[in-house]
Amino acid sequence: MTQNVDYSLYLVTNAEMVPEGYDFLGQVQAAIDNGVTIVQLREKEIDTREFIKRAQAVHELTRKAGIPLIINDRVDIALAINCEGVHVGQDDMPAKLVRKLLGPDKIIGVSVGFAFEAREVIEEGVVDYIGVGPMFETNTKKNMKKLPFGPLGVRGVLKVLRDEGGDHVRTVGIGGINDTNVQRVLYTSAIPGRSLDGVAVVSNIMANKDAAGATKKLSELIHSSTRDLYITNNQYPIDYIKPSTQIIQNVIDIKPMIHHITNNVVKTFSANVALAIGASPVMSEEVEDFEDFSKFPNAALLLNIGTPRESEIDTYLKAVSSYNKNGNPVIFDPVGAGASKFRKDLVKRILNLGYLTVIKGNEGEIFTTAGIDKLMKGVDNVGKEKQDVVIEAAKKLAISTRSIVVVTGEKDIIVDGWLSGEYKIPSDVKQRVVTIKGGHKLMGGITGSGCSLGSAISAYITANRNDPFLAVVTAVALFNQAGGIAGKKVENEGTGSFISEFLNQLNKVTIENKPENWNVVISSV
Repeated sequence: MTQNVDYSLYLVTNAEMVPEGYDFLGQVQAAIDNGVTIVQLREKEIDTREFIKRAQAVHELTRKAGIPLIINDRVDIALAINCEGVHVGQDDMPAKLVRKLLGPDKIIGVSVGFAFEAREVIEEGVVDYIGVGPMFETNTKKNMKKLPFGPLGVRGVLKVLRDEGGDHVRTVGIGGINDTNVQRVLYTSAIPGRSLDGVAVVSNIMANKDAAGATKKLSELIHSSTRDLYITNNQYPIDYIKPSTQIIQNVIDIKPMIHHITNNVVKTFSANVALAIGASPVMSEEVEDFEDFSKFPNAALLLNIGTPRESEIDTYLKAVSSYNKNGNPVIFDPVGAGASKFRKDLVKRILNLGYLTVIKGNEGEIFTTAGIDKLMKGVDNVGKEKQDVVIEAAKKLAISTRSIVVVTGEKDIIVDGWLSGEYKIPSDVKQRVVTIKGGHKLMGGITGSGCSLGSAISAYITANRNDPFLAVVTAVALFNQAGGIAGKKVENEGTGSFISEFLNQLNKVTIENKPENWNVVISSV
């Protein structure tokens, strides 16, 4: 078996994708010259003699560059040209037989789309690497037997390799990966102690009229930190985690634009909350707006699925994609996530699509989003868990999605998802956890108090790009402080009076900007 192989940028060829007027070998050469580290020749439509001829030509290119050539499926072709290895699918020749034919020194790869297939690879003990996917929908394979499973599926496979004796098996993500999502794939698929060793790319290079430029860009993205994600300092001492006057002032000065795609029940209230804290709200579900809005330098998307419809799913996905593409944050509120299968499936699709800077929800919503069953009645919890159980669920979700997770309740919980900017997560990762106690019982008696907290978090995280965790802590603390003051003022008048007083206090507490005087309890856990 071969261990010293660079799988970081793995080109899978497809002659049918080469643009008109361009040469197949020219595309491969351009890719090799600009950063591809390994090449797989995949041919399904040509006869054996032509396959051998093409494989020899490609092998001449890869051999000169000192990188491996892998043949897809055809062990006979690999033997005929004496290339470096073979990749087989689940329906192709068994890996043990491939090893027997090729000998101990060749590279063998296997396609894996389920955790149990990863276990079989470990048990066989003859495979050098696995192609994990399909990550996303792709045009290179027709009649796919596996649904795209995104970073969530990759994490499941990596966990099997990490925990069940598969340390020697390298991993390559494959399926729909390109320059717009490669960093998010690498970043959000990692688990503590294990990450993808590379990505396989097909159309982004083979179908590109500038294959050289496309390859160079991919290589730069793969070998750099995540440029568009919000990075926090994981080395802060925990007693540093307290509301900051500068964090508040940045929101006032910058006036971030918060693009709300939210449920119809809370739109007005959420807009008023955004205005009260100094932000600029905008409401739009029009897809044509997304690209322009997401390019604004101080903009964020607040995606709230409180009133979802099947016809709106594509709108949600395109919005997330646009903000990810242009490097602005996405704050996700999975309202009622566990209330129905439809909502559960929608949450899973959103999680797999891209990067979510913050995930905010109540206890039941966070449990469901973390993949833990929790009974819900509409958007409300049914029963409550102990704080340590809730924290563990939030930590699981935060580290798996590399997001900051906010769990709202009588005591709000904020968990850091290790937003380090590096693809790998340390095996001994220690996540920061903060609880905030404050507010007033009347906050739970009005529609939209939880949803509009998302508006505050969005504004604060957008205006404080260098410290998103402290920004979230400050936003949640401010919300509790304003709610606490407002509740005391009108507790004998009812919820109608509370709404207007709450907005007044949000604005007043913001303008005063004296967090050292706030009557909220912030504790580290």
